[in-house]
Amino acid sequence: MLNFIFAQKSFSQTTKPISERTTRILFLLDASASMAIRMDSKWEDGTRMDAAKKILAQIVDTLKRKPNLEIGLRAFGSQSPTPLNDCSDSKLLVPFGTANIPYIKDALKTIKPTGITPIALSFEKAMNDFPKDSTARNIVILITDGEESCGGDPCAISLAMQKNHIFLRPFIIAINAETNLSAEYECMGNYFNAQNPEGLKTILTNIVMTSLNPTSVQINLLDINGKATETDVDISFTDYYTKQTLYNYYHTITYSGVSDTISLDPVLKYDLTVHTIPAITKLNVDLKPNVVNVINIPAPQGFLYVKTQTVAINNNVNNKIKCIVMKAGTSEEVNLQGMGLSEKYLCGKYDLEFLTLPRTTISNVDISERETTTIQIPTPGVLSVSKSFPVVGGIFTCENNEWKKIYDFAETTGNETVALQPGTYKVIYKSKSSKKTADSQTKTITISTGENSSIAL
Repeated sequence: MLNFIFAQKSFSQTTKPISERTTRILFLLDASASMAIRMDSKWEDGTRMDAAKKILAQIVDTLKRKPNLEIGLRAFGSQSPTPLNDCSDSKLLVPFGTANIPYIKDALKTIKPTGITPIALSFEKAMNDFPKDSTARNIVILITDGEESCGGDPCAISLAMQKNHIFLRPFIIAINAETNLSAEYECMGNYFNAQNPEGLKTILTNIVMTSLNPTSVQINLLDINGKATETDVDISFTDYYTKQTLYNYYHTITYSGVSDTISLDPVLKYDLTVHTIPAITKLNVDLKPNVVNVINIPAPQGFLYVKTQTVAINNNVNNKIKCIVMKAGTSEEVNLQGMGLSEKYLCGKYDLEFLTLPRTTISNVDISERETTTIQIPTPGVLSVSKSFPVVGGIFTCENNEWKKIYDFAETTGNETVALQPGTYKVIYKSKSSKKTADSQTKTITISTGENSSIAL
């Protein structure tokens, strides 16, 4: 059912600044019976509900003249008494609008804590509360004092809503929540626990400020001396929770010599990936609003240039040779580099494996900052194999006093061309039609750097 509903929602990422986009905030208020509990002396406003309604009314009153902002109000547990166990008790009291704050304040006065706590259902119903607008920022702020009481999975529903771009990661404000409930709240969204009315007001004020104000990020790619001099590399920001990539930029240093700043949505948490070779990832980046968030990433880099000693006689030979670059001492591949090319890598040691016949390996190649490390391998020779009849067989090389096959002949007549590294090889074969093992033939061939050789079978 949910998948079908989600499929009808469209989303397109926009580059319009956050300040120019419509922000819609849905206040989702718990009106279950437990909100009628009178608190200790710290809660001078009486019950949990009294404090929540009073503070929420004060907050929305400050939003009257905020541009590009619409707010709405939904409550759950406010219509049916607890004994009815009404898991459908969730109602949009005030739809989104630009001039509806008086209606929200009036609606708050009428809410009475009565029923139970269908949080998952309320998240699901919120999907249709927001107008269809692919460029808007949709935000849910849940104020509650209890856990889901209808068997729903608010964490799964919340995550599904985020992945389908219904709303951004919600804010969850718990009122005097028990410690053992924190895990349930945290999986739903950005979790806060208000211990008293002052704390609730502070938390709610900060959340609204975060929701309405973009933030700036400056990423410094540090060289070996800790200076922000590295640049011209792709950087991406992925939603920490949904793992969906949201922004891609190329890092730039301005004319004044400092890393350029970019504007990001502070409501989200991010995984930051700097696409150096190998990539650098910083997880769970939490941004603060109204400040320049400076993120320092050590990323000193140098160059690796791989080539053959001379240009191969056959141009296709060079095109086919590739170099697998791995972290030294591991099998972790970080790049596949072509011959005759220079590419940039993080400083450190790497193992190289060239896709020659046979493979050529070089270990512990050191890449130093701003220097080019040149690695040169022998130019392959080209062996032309002439077959007057179909054969089975191949080319063998000696490794540790053992002859190992490195190439299989096609079982056809005609010519085959094989690029081989300089060295001595054996060609072992027999006629495909022969029924005698003793008919096997062995020939030895020596390949020289960059030269043509031939053999007839």
